[in-house]
Formats: sequence, structure tokens, C-alpha cells
Amino acid sequence: KLLLEATLEAIATGYVVGLQDMGAAGITSSTSEMSARGIEKKGTGGIEIDLDLVPIREVGMSAYEIMLSESQERMLIVAEKGFEDNIIEVYRKWDVQAVVIGRVTSDNHVRVFQHGKVVAEIPAESLVLGGGAPVYIREAVEEKPDTPVAKLVEDKNLDFSSLSLELLSRPNIASKQWVYRQYDSMVLTNTVTPVGHTDAAVIRIKGSKKGLAMKTDCNARYVYLNPLAGGKIAVAECARNIACSGAKPLAITNCLNFGNPYKPEVYFQFKESVRGMGEACRAFNTPVTGGNVSFYNETFIGGVRSAIYPTPTIGMIGLLDDIDNLVGSTFTHTGDTILLLGYPELTLDGSEYLVMHYDTPGQDAPAIDLDHEKNLQELLVALAGKKLVHSAHDISDGGLFVALAEKSIMNAVAPLGFSVDLENSDSGPYHIQQQLFSEAQGRVILSMVPDNAKEVIDAANKHNVPVRVIGKVVEHDAVISINGEEILHFPIRELAEAYYHSLEQSLHLDELI
Repeated sequence: KLLLEATLEAIATGYVVGLQDMGAAGITSSTSEMSARGIEKKGTGGIEIDLDLVPIREVGMSAYEIMLSESQERMLIVAEKGFEDNIIEVYRKWDVQAVVIGRVTSDNHVRVFQHGKVVAEIPAESLVLGGGAPVYIREAVEEKPDTPVAKLVEDKNLDFSSLSLELLSRPNIASKQWVYRQYDSMVLTNTVTPVGHTDAAVIRIKGSKKGLAMKTDCNARYVYLNPLAGGKIAVAECARNIACSGAKPLAITNCLNFGNPYKPEVYFQFKESVRGMGEACRAFNTPVTGGNVSFYNETFIGGVRSAIYPTPTIGMIGLLDDIDNLVGSTFTHTGDTILLLGYPELTLDGSEYLVMHYDTPGQDAPAIDLDHEKNLQELLVALAGKKLVHSAHDISDGGLFVALAEKSIMNAVAPLGFSVDLENSDSGPYHIQQQLFSEAQGRVILSMVPDNAKEVIDAANKHNVPVRVIGKVVEHDAVISINGEEILHFPIRELAEAYYHSLEQSLHLDELI
């Protein structure tokens, strides 16, 4: 915090010419990247640094260790010549150490001194991506997961009430309030709504009407089953959540977690998921501003060394032009019309339900249509801008049933129920399971004043997004019918009992009280 505040004040002096934080590879990456950018802009650049001037925590560190140290909370600043002391004084005021360690040159080299000797000298462009930096192309071999095909039980032989409550209480789906209540979720009173009331967290920008919407997401099971589709979905779901709140997706960062990249099947997962992320980012015009990669994440399972599920976690930020246009995710008004956006093919592959009830994730990830996702985002932002909807919540883990249940109970202070009737032309033996629990992508549930329904439907048609009315908001009950036949009927109190505190029970934390 002190470093950030000091840096903002240093920038305000007008004496900061260049600035970069130190992340991966520490001083090596920051000096070479800043030099290369200077060369790109002006034709010449370069940096000389003296490692004897770099503050270190251990005596006797080698040049190699200092150059590659990734000690945190550090910045590299290029200051206007003659005003170095002005910058140092700002940092001293904030009790942050700042020292001069070198100078800018014009010979296009990064040159490193230690103990009066040159210990490294290399053209700056040879160290950066897009220049002459070496690029490793590892062997990539697709190895499809050896997951069993689910032997589905026919709908007529299932108890959907008990299955639905069990699914709602799964650790991957149930409320995480035990975790987030241990932290300050209000962030200096800048958080616009309580946790869980919107699909993306929204922070107000004080002094303006604007807000920043933020979301992190990744379903590692999808990436495991289909790295390309899973990478796309990780970006798409973040963008969908941002848009559900009324904000326009702007950019992403990432945290890519994989096993050993020297194993061809792991490198294939990495390569394909990154390709999927890239395709989605280009489709949504959300550039990658940064990120990090963590390899060699493995453990022993049954005596066999196994990699974690590939988990390219996405963090996305969006802009809400007016926080008065913020759209919540939960039902707010009895009598509101409920609309379903999106009408993809429903399958159970990759779903939490399949893992729970059939002990297999299936054979593939859900399909993803990036053009549809883009249309859906634009529609959601447009609806928010016109204040046409009271709520918007995407369908993801757990499928339609879980999404409706969350819209019903995630505002624990004022829960509301729903009465939904799904028209379905499919009369196959598994169609109820698919309707309730499919995690097919590109779907959002809206609620609005009945008088606004026609305008919302017209807007959806204009954006080429399939739409249909599926029900209305009611007071106390949660009812789902299919083709007029009632399948589920709960008091919303029963949904809340399954959803809240299940995580603590799964971790046996209730036994510690």
C-alpha cells in the first residue's frame, strides 16, 4: 500500500519518465523490457545498472541471484535527469526505500556491473518476447482423459428433489460465506453491493458515477476434458458475469496452473488452453494485461505422481459507466417475469451433476460459441443501460436449477421464490436431467417488470440471442415444471438450508465449535 501511494505521488511530480513493477525475473525483465520499449519508440535505448547499489537482504548474493530475484513490492523508475532526489524524497516521505542504481544509455544494450566489473552485457531486444528472446517449443501430445462414459439412469427412476438439494450443497456450488466473511469485502466502503448480490464484484470510483466490475473464474474440469474449449469458457464466463452486472468487459489477467510442461500431455493442455483463451480475448476485445504461470503442480494419488487439473484462472475487469445501472443477480420483485436467454444443445458432459451422481466428469467440456457470447454480452450491457431488467444471473456450475436457486436465496435478507415451466420438445429418457443440470454455455436468467418483457425480447432478437419466457417470481416457493408437469417444489427455506453452511460441514468445521 505504501509503495502504491508513494508511486502515485511520484508520478504526480511529472519527473517520472518510465515505470515498471518487478515481477517474474525481477530486475532482468524490468530493465530489458523498459530498454526494448525505448528502442521501439525512439530507435535507441539501453540501461546500465550497478548491482552494488541495489538494496539486498542477504550478504554475498551473486549477480545472478540479484538479477533474478523476485522479491515483491519493488518498482523500477526512470526519472528525468537532475530530478532523482525529488523522486527519492517522495518515497522517503512514505517510508519506502529508493536509490539510484543506474542510468539510461543509447547503445541498445543492457549492461550490468558488480564490484567494478561488467558481469553481463546483452542487446536489450534479445531478452524480450517479439525480439530475439529464445522461444521454447516443447513436444505437445494430446492424451484424452480416460474418463468413464456415464451410464445414465432414466429420469423415471430418479428422485429429483433429493438430487437437487444434494447438488446445491456440493462444496463447488454451496455458499462460500465462511471464507469471505473472514475478510473485508467492503473495501473502504467502495463496494457497491454485498457479496453474492451481483454476478461480478463492483467497486465505485469515488468522485464519479463510474464503477469497476471484477470477476475471477475457471472450471478446471472443463479444461481437463477439452483444453481448447475450457480456455475459451474461462474467459467467456468471466465476461458473461461482468456483463450480467451491466458492465462492459475490458481486459484480463491470468494465473495459469499446470503440471510438468516437460510431459507432452501436460504441455498440450497448456498450449491448447492458452490458444482458447487467446481466441476468446480476441473475440471479446479484452487484451491480456499480464499474468503468471505456475508449472510442476503435482501430487501423489494412489502412489502415482499426478498433475493437478489444468487451471488457467482468469481475472477480468469491466467498466460500468453509471453505477445506477448496476444489475443485481437475485430476484427482487414478486410478480416479475422470468426470461431465459440462450438455447444451446443440452448435454451433461463436464457437469457437477455428472461427477456427483455418476462419478465421472464425462467425455467432453460443454460447447462454446464465442459469437453468441459476444452478442449476449452486448445485449446485457444494453439492457442495463436502459434499466429494463431487475436481475441477471448466468447459468454455470450446477445448471439451470442451481442458477434459479441462487437467484432465489443469495440475498438472504429478502429471498424470493419462482415458478418456472420449461417447454421441451425432447421426450427422451434423460431430458429432465439435462434440463435441470446441464451446464451448456451462453445462458442467462433475467427478471423484469412484466411490462418490460416485450422490449427485452425485441432487444434479444435484435442481438440475435434466443429468448423465451419461462415463469415468474413468487414469494415463498421454488417450483420447476417441464411441459406443465411439476418436477420440483420446495419452500425456499429448504433451498437455503442446503446452500448455506454446507461448506463448513464438508470441512467438518462445525465439529470445532
